[in-house]
Amino acid sequence: MNRVFLSLLVLLFGTLISCRGVNHSNETIKAIEKTDSCLTDAANKYEVYIPARKKEEEKLPLLVIIDAHGSGKFALNKFKLAAGKYPMILVASDYVKNGFEGYDRAIQTLINDVRGKYPVGKALFLTGFSGGARMALGYALGHPADGLILCGALAGRNEISALSCPIISISGTDDFNFMETAQYLFQEESLPHNLKIELTNASHSWPDRLMLANAVGYLHFVTPNAESANKTTQLTAYNQQQQTRIESLKQQGDYLKAALIARNMASVELSDRNKTFATTYNSLKNDVVYRNQLSRLGNCLNYEIGMRQTYVEAFNTKESNWWKNEINTVEGKIKTEQDAMRADMYRRIKGFWGIVCYSLGKQAITQHNTDLLNRVLYVYRTIEPENSEMYYYSAFPPFWQGNNEATISVLRKALKAGFTDLNRLKTDFPESISSKL
Repeated sequence: MNRVFLSLLVLLFGTLISCRGVNHSNETIKAIEKTDSCLTDAANKYEVYIPARKKEEEKLPLLVIIDAHGSGKFALNKFKLAAGKYPMILVASDYVKNGFEGYDRAIQTLINDVRGKYPVGKALFLTGFSGGARMALGYALGHPADGLILCGALAGRNEISALSCPIISISGTDDFNFMETAQYLFQEESLPHNLKIELTNASHSWPDRLMLANAVGYLHFVTPNAESANKTTQLTAYNQQQQTRIESLKQQGDYLKAALIARNMASVELSDRNKTFATTYNSLKNDVVYRNQLSRLGNCLNYEIGMRQTYVEAFNTKESNWWKNEINTVEGKIKTEQDAMRADMYRRIKGFWGIVCYSLGKQAITQHNTDLLNRVLYVYRTIEPENSEMYYYSAFPPFWQGNNEATISVLRKALKAGFTDLNRLKTDFPESISSKL
């Protein structure tokens, strides 16, 4: 009797395991989002997102995201739409940011940690914004990578050509760093073969989610290591989406942006076996509207280059009244200029002022140059009144005068505005000040 009962139990248990196994294989593994840190370096924190997938053992490509300010969660959210369309594991650093020494080693530590913990496949992509883009590129120059998406910053031909993987540059036409991308728009014959350019109107910030999804999709289809079970079906849909984007931009009269998309797609045989995109690109670039837009852009850039040197010199030679008039003039042009290209030019000029303020302000602090710092701060406060670095720089004049109370008050404003570099603060100011913040 006991033997019969035991046999029934074994049979029933086996049946339950079998049924459970069948159900488990049919279940979709839910998306995972969490904050993690590297086992070998707890300070190296990152955000991770794994989209829903059908099999727990399914390997996915890895996209490492480097934000200029170390805002991992914010940057990761920009790519969730992309990860849903083209499944991949997203990892965004909370640790690596502008000015980070040893970023190459920190990124490698992060990648090693992720590979040891999560279902990462062969393909490795990197993306970054501004200084994050520069670090992503710098890392790729010393390590294998399957593709880069660089937003708000680019590099010279030698660095780009040194990489064998595709590089997608997404640049805002109103971004002060646009010059770095614009150089590649006028001499197609010298364009590095692996560089693909898209233009947007994002100023100096991460592009929108849809544009980033388009960029991720491009890398997904041109990378052999990118695992996917239904690439052919996805590719057909992707091609149709790009055709729609091109037609929409043409209808808006933006032939320059439309031509760049067509050129990117035409360079991929997998996407353009019928030469549809190549035909579209040749038609666009030979159109008088495209040629006029490129010529107008060139004129704006030439004017801007000349003005940049004038403005750098003005920080040392011009008084506040001159700057007040210049700032009012440029801000007025931004609001009233009817020509979109010229309006973008004025936005770039204003953005350039901010970068010069940051750079010269840092120099003035190092040199303990009160006069230069005060000149810089007048412009900085006027054009970026809530900038955290501006507040931080503003703490030095009262500190040099021995006014600790005013110094603490200004530093608190810097922290409230988003200043996060506490190590720098503790180095620049004594404990008697930093301990009261």
